[in-house]
Amino acid sequence: MISRNTLKGDILKIYKDERTRYYNLLGKIKCRIAITTNMWTSSNNKGFVAVTGHFIDDNWTLQNCILRFSYVPAPHTVEVLADALVEALMDWNIDRKVSTITVDNCTTNDAMINHLLQKLPTKDMPLDGKVAKIFSGTLYPTSNFYFQKIYDIKVKLDEWMKSPNTLIQDMTLSMLRKYDKYWEVCHILMGVAAVLDLRYKMSLVEFFFRKIYYESTRFKIDEVSQNCYDLLFDYQFRYCTFNESSSSIGGLENTMSYDVHSNVDVNESLDEFEQYVVSKTSGATNLSVTLELDMYLEESLLPRARDYDILNWWKINGVEFPILQKMARDTLAIHVSTIASESAFSSSGKLISSHRNRLHHTTVEAVMFSRRWLWNEANDKKIDSFFLLH
Repeated sequence: MISRNTLKGDILKIYKDERTRYYNLLGKIKCRIAITTNMWTSSNNKGFVAVTGHFIDDNWTLQNCILRFSYVPAPHTVEVLADALVEALMDWNIDRKVSTITVDNCTTNDAMINHLLQKLPTKDMPLDGKVAKIFSGTLYPTSNFYFQKIYDIKVKLDEWMKSPNTLIQDMTLSMLRKYDKYWEVCHILMGVAAVLDLRYKMSLVEFFFRKIYYESTRFKIDEVSQNCYDLLFDYQFRYCTFNESSSSIGGLENTMSYDVHSNVDVNESLDEFEQYVVSKTSGATNLSVTLELDMYLEESLLPRARDYDILNWWKINGVEFPILQKMARDTLAIHVSTIASESAFSSSGKLISSHRNRLHHTTVEAVMFSRRWLWNEANDKKIDSFFLLH
């Protein structure tokens, strides 16, 4: 029978080896990563933070993996929680790849937003961090499902407000205040995700908003539409414009028969010329992106079939809309549920077991990570694919 120290050493070795492998994989993916995080307390009152990454791989399969499952000492202040999350992102070198962050419904999370965004490089986020909001956790897996479900909640709340029972009215009013608070924060991103669903596009946004906003319907619809274009322009700039302008300018420099660095006046002239070329290229690419989104929106809606696979559609047909495809890959990967990290404690979804409570917190993290990786191998899953928590 092996000793406790030998078993611990083997687990830590597995953890170290596999973590290195997954670290390298995350560094190679060419998409953004949506983050979910929440806090749990074990039976002996130790606080743990679980951070999970969600993304769509090159085969257009939605993947998610635990990035951090670590002990956080009390008190769990805004600064402590934000620092723990930022540390996890930087530890995996994905702080510049984050698209959104989803947290559980905790009173400290609202105050954590500003503190968190001050520490993260928002200039590398879509629209310089304007889209990287923090959402309250729900039960639905991706952003395109979220829009419809939240609308259904709104309909029910409106029905309850018509109840003759004043107690029900008061209860509903309290719920509506919370609903409106979170809806105002995330309705634009939910609308963008709905637009990227071939069954709905702008039609679902128009239909739902007419029932929610009444007088301000047109303004809210235009707001979602404009954000679609703004986000697409942002992707165009980040992925294409720089390379195109650089290659154009580089080609011009290579055709010169003299050394431009030997003449100050020529340098100054070329600097101004380069700005002119970049402005022309930017205008042309903006028009191209506008036409790309317009063409997509003009195509007929797909039927609402039960076996509809939105990711497979973008994988096959996305070549017709290359920039929009990149935007869809990141947007549809957004996971608006924080329940995945609860599953990290046990397969039954309960808090961390009493047996694991006795382990050192670094060993607990290694055990939880290693358990998932070994489970994948036992079930003949590819070692290069990330484990799914559900």
